[in-house]
Amino acid sequence: MKLPCLISALALALPLLAHAAGAPPYPSELPPAELVREAIIEAPDVQAAAAMRDAGLATRRQLVAGPQEWVARVDYLRRRAAQGGDSERTSDWELALERPLRSPTKANLDRQLGDIRVEEADVALADARHETARELLALWYDWLRARAVATMLRDQSELAAREASIVERRNSLGDASALDLTRARAATAEAQAAASQGLARAEQARIMLERRFPRRAGLGSMPGPAPSPETLSSDLSALGREAIEKDHGLLLARAAAARGLAESQRALADRRPDPSVGLRMARERSGADSMVGVYLSIPFGGEARRAAADASVATADALARRAAATQRRLEAEVGALIHAVESSRANWQASEAAAALQAGVTERLETAHRLGEASLGEVLIARRQAKQAALTSLEARIEALQRRARLLLDVHLLWDYDRRLRAFRHGAGSPGWSPRSRIGRRPTRHPARAGLPP
Repeated sequence: MKLPCLISALALALPLLAHAAGAPPYPSELPPAELVREAIIEAPDVQAAAAMRDAGLATRRQLVAGPQEWVARVDYLRRRAAQGGDSERTSDWELALERPLRSPTKANLDRQLGDIRVEEADVALADARHETARELLALWYDWLRARAVATMLRDQSELAAREASIVERRNSLGDASALDLTRARAATAEAQAAASQGLARAEQARIMLERRFPRRAGLGSMPGPAPSPETLSSDLSALGREAIEKDHGLLLARAAAARGLAESQRALADRRPDPSVGLRMARERSGADSMVGVYLSIPFGGEARRAAADASVATADALARRAAATQRRLEAEVGALIHAVESSRANWQASEAAAALQAGVTERLETAHRLGEASLGEVLIARRQAKQAALTSLEARIEALQRRARLLLDVHLLWDYDRRLRAFRHGAGSPGWSPRSRIGRRPTRHPARAGLPP
C-alpha cells in the first residue's frame, strides 16, 4: 500500500478505534468543539484565573529568592575631645554591610512551597475552565430545550388554527354546532398563547447564552435537533470513580492541603531564627585608627514564633480535613449524577412510549369524530393530553442528553483542555491523611514542636 493511501486509511480508522476503545463520539447536538474552546478561554473567570497563575509564578520567584537582602549602614560623626585646656576635633566614620543567612533546609522548603503554589494556580485555572464549561453546557441545553419546545408549540398552534378553520367551514354549512366552533377557537387561542410563551422563553435562553459568551457569536447558531440519548459504558461506577479523581474542586482542595503542609513545615523550621553576618569598616580620630571586622548576630526565638508554628500546623490540619470533606461531598454528588444519568434515559423511554400511546388515542378519536362517533370536546381533550405527553417526552429526551453530556464533561471525555493536569491526585487531603503525621510527633511532645530542639 502506498504511503498516502496508508495515511488516509489511518485517518479514517482512528475515530473508529477511539470509539471501539470506549470513547463516545462527540454529541451532535452540541456546538463545534473549537468554538467552545475559544469561548471558554475568553471567559472573564478563566482570564482572571490565568492572571492568578502569573501571580503564582511571580510568588514562586519571590520564595526561591527569599526575603534576605544586603543592608548597608554608614555612620559619620564629629568628635571633640578636651584634655586640660586643649581640645581636639576629629572625624570618625563607620561602614557596615550585612545580610541575613537562610539555611539550606529553609531554602529547600521555600522552593517546594513555590512549586506547590504554581501547581495550585494550575489547578485553579483548570477549575475555572471546567466551571465555565459546565455553565456553557447548562446554558446551551437550556436554549436547546427552549427552542425545541417553542418549535413544537408553534407546530401545534398551526395545527389548531387549521382545525379551527375546518370547524368554521363546517359550521357555515350547518355540519358543526356553534359550541364546537367556540371550542375550536378557544383551543386555537390557547395554542397560540403557549407558542408565544415558548418563543419568548427561547429568546431569553438565547440572550443568556450570547450575553454570557458575547465574543463567540457562533455559539448562537440554531441548535440541531435533539438526537436519541445513547447509552454510555455499562460500568457507570467506573466513570463515577474517574469523575471523582479528576474533579478540579477536589484537586484544588488537595492542592490547598499540600500548600498548608508546606507552610506548616516552613513555619516549624522558622522557629529557629536566621542569623545575620556582616562586614564592618571604621576610621576614628581622623584616620589615626582604622578597623576592619566581621560580626554575626543571632536572634533569639520567642513565643511568637512558637505560636505561629502551632497556628500553621492547625491550619494545615484544617485544610486536609476540608479536602477530605470535599471528597466525601463529591462522592455523594457523583453518585447522584450517575443515578440521574441512568434514570433520565429510562424516564425518556417511558415518556416516549406514553406519548406514542396518547398520539394513537388522539388519532382514533379524530377518526371517530369524523364518523360522528365522538364529540369535538373529546377530541380537544385528547389533543391537549397528547400535546402535554409530547412536551414531556421532548423535555425528558433533552434532560437525558444534558445529564449524559455533564457526566462526559466531568470525566474529561468532553471538552478536555487539561489532559496534562494530574497533580494532587493522592496525598494531601486524601482520606486518612494528616499533616501532623507527615510532620511527625512524639507522644510526650506537642505536635507543633515535633522534630525541633526544645
